[in-house]
Amino acid sequence: MADDAELFTIEQLAARTGLTVRNIRSHITRGLLSPPHLRGRTGYYGLEHVARLQLVTSLQQQGFNLAAIRKLVAGRSASSAEETVAFYRTALGPWLTESPEIWDEAALAGQFGLQPDPALVDRLSALGVLERLPDDRLQVLNPALIRVGRHLATLGYGIDDLLGVLRVLMEHSRAVADAFVQMFMDVQWKDYVEAGRPPERLPGLQALIEQLQPLASQAVVAAFQQAMTDANKQAFERATAELTGSAPDEPQSELG
Repeated sequence: MADDAELFTIEQLAARTGLTVRNIRSHITRGLLSPPHLRGRTGYYGLEHVARLQLVTSLQQQGFNLAAIRKLVAGRSASSAEETVAFYRTALGPWLTESPEIWDEAALAGQFGLQPDPALVDRLSALGVLERLPDDRLQVLNPALIRVGRHLATLGYGIDDLLGVLRVLMEHSRAVADAFVQMFMDVQWKDYVEAGRPPERLPGLQALIEQLQPLASQAVVAAFQQAMTDANKQAFERATAELTGSAPDEPQSELG
């Protein structure tokens, strides 16, 4: 058992972790926290209980429910609270380079020369671009997209044009993101799980994810540049053919 200086009553543990006594007892019942050390009829908690509660709280803040957290913290990896939290914060944290912005709905609509439109807000929310806050203001989750859209609007594109491109962009970006994530899960994560989730591997996994971010971004930009080159060429070939009344050039066979 730990030294007396490192032992806490449940009330002291609650004060140290910012949780309620009821929360702590609930975590014990759910198997998220080991029972206290008993001295007579009094239960005492040690630093390992503090670390576990900090881990559970951090994972909740990352969006995990308690059932998922119980699975994540089970086993030897649960003993490394700091490294586990650091790993999940990296893995689940936003890849966005800008923080979300808070806008008044009328002010945001005015950026595009529009009047506030709840239906439009709903469409953008469904695409994951913004969300409505309880005070009826809007949180723009990716300000860069709004800036690009505003610039495109000054070039003469209407809101329906912009929403059409945005929908395709978000759908295909999600497909690419899913492919990169699945590659990580199929290779490194699978190997980590099959090895018994040793805590000493967490810093390496964290470093790998940090390297994947710029590599994934570079790959997406490179592929998009190639796709835009091909799309522009084909579009202008079709446009030229329509103007001249001729068929677009077809690739020539070896026989000419």
